Amino acid sequence: MTAARSRQLPPDSAARATLHDEVHARPVARIRIPALVTHIAVLNRGIPVEREHEHLRALVEAQGARMAMHEPGFVRVRLETFTVKWERHGEFSRYSITQPLDQAAIWGADDPDLVGLIAAPADWMAAIPGETISALQVVLLRSAGENDEHASAMAQSLLGGGRIAGSAVKDGSARLYTNYLLRADGYSRFVLLCDEVTEGRSGRMTASLVEMETYRMMALMAFPLARALGVRLALLEARLAELTRAIDEATHEDAYLLNQLMQVAAEVETEIAAHSARFSASTAYYGIVQQRIDDLREASVPGVTGVFTFLQRRLVPAMATVEAAGKRLAALSERTSRASDLLRTRVDITTESQNQELLKSLGRGQRLQLRLQETVEGLSIAAISYYLVGLLGYAGKAAKASGVPPPPASAWRRFASRPGALFGFSPTRSISATSASMAALRTAASSIAGCSTRPSRN
Repeated sequence: MTAARSRQLPPDSAARATLHDEVHARPVARIRIPALVTHIAVLNRGIPVEREHEHLRALVEAQGARMAMHEPGFVRVRLETFTVKWERHGEFSRYSITQPLDQAAIWGADDPDLVGLIAAPADWMAAIPGETISALQVVLLRSAGENDEHASAMAQSLLGGGRIAGSAVKDGSARLYTNYLLRADGYSRFVLLCDEVTEGRSGRMTASLVEMETYRMMALMAFPLARALGVRLALLEARLAELTRAIDEATHEDAYLLNQLMQVAAEVETEIAAHSARFSASTAYYGIVQQRIDDLREASVPGVTGVFTFLQRRLVPAMATVEAAGKRLAALSERTSRASDLLRTRVDITTESQNQELLKSLGRGQRLQLRLQETVEGLSIAAISYYLVGLLGYAGKAAKASGVPPPPASAWRRFASRPGALFGFSPTRSISATSASMAALRTAASSIAGCSTRPSRN
């Protein structure tokens, strides 16, 4: 049976293979103990990936090997005396040098120079593109059955000065020690004293440790911004409170208050645009830190402070400050929006009242205009009637002089009773001027009618 016929599935989504194989991406290295792992994380903003590739290729080819790119952001090459690994992430890139270590020469030594033991060339390490955000060295040693007190003393000697912290990790299969000091050589140092653990477990413990440190530093990048933003937020909150009080007490013009609220809203949105991405990334990084701490499954070591207990004592308040700053910024934006809506509502109500008064004024004006128009119409009809009656009088006299019989008196009486019918005027329009003109027409018509009944003088 062919592969095509045995499949019996609809066509794959374009992203299916990539999404499925993500679980196999960037596998954790196996580490044979004793070993020294040197890990460097650099911010890669503005650093093209091609530049990092060239830097890696220069190291690999100088060691007589070739670099194969199996994944776009991941390279691991086993060289003659060490293994180099490179990973590129969104904001940072990580470089790891893993090499074997002589435990007899290290264990019990007083603050040995581990930087001088790095197998990669010093000039290549210094020329790594980017800015260092995290650098640490992890010494993995095999336990010889030392009790906790002796192991802590040996770790103190290896770590140098400072108060050490220690924890049992991975269900007590290893003990982790550090003093969390940034040394003069730029590195922090960790000692991982392992019992009978497999190479895979030692690799996973080391990976969790270096990732915890890297993501811890990336999460804390928002902390200075949050502290500085606190002062700015306090000023904006005070301004908003003052404007809200002014809205309530109506101590300023609405236009002025609305303009001030718009300025506060613009400043708040500017701060949100400047900080929201960093605060969101910090929250995500902190979540990874918490996950890596859980992966290591810490247990206490008698006589020393726990590694992660010591870490969380300062990390948790710092991240709480970041979270609080983000919430304050969001709350300030919402409060500004509510104050603006409140003021706009008041402005809208005031505008609606003004519009109602304007409509009432327009109604009164239209009624007065209608009355004036009707008055003018009445006066016009009165004037026309006056001249028309005069013309009719002249016509009647001329007709009488010519011997033409005049209209009967009844016709003039009908005209006198409804003179507006001659002009299409409705007597139902009760206007004083028009009534007066109608009365004048009736009087004139009656006069004409009276004249038409008198005998002529010959």
